[in-house]
Amino acid sequence: TSFKLHQRAKHVYSEARRVLQFKTVCDETPANALQLLGDLMNQSHASCRDMYECSCPELDQLVDICVQSGAVGSRLTGAGWGGCAVSMVPTSKLDSFLSKVQEVYYRADIQRAALQTHSLFATQPGAGATVYHEA
Repeated sequence: TSFKLHQRAKHVYSEARRVLQFKTVCDETPANALQLLGDLMNQSHASCRDMYECSCPELDQLVDICVQSGAVGSRLTGAGWGGCAVSMVPTSKLDSFLSKVQEVYYRADIQRAALQTHSLFATQPGAGATVYHEA
């Protein structure tokens, strides 16, 4: 019923702060880096959900299940509003994580179960897009 400019701006600026904090942790690699990065991901999701209001109950449920299944951090990604979740999971917990998310989130709903094959998968971070310029 209202624009909520302060709330939206607070999310955007706090998200920008988290991106800088994430980079700092990656650059400095402290002993607890994985936990710090996971915390930032979890804070990001909470802000998207509460301040920007771009999540939905199903996505919040999926993120909660991911954390309960062994992810150190999980958040919505993509456009939100029913998008998807990305989770940071230690390699040693990956198989257990995938099994638990499959069982608790996907197998609990017939429509989700039909999507599970294309919706639940592991990947590794990469360098991202790069522009090469030849002189």
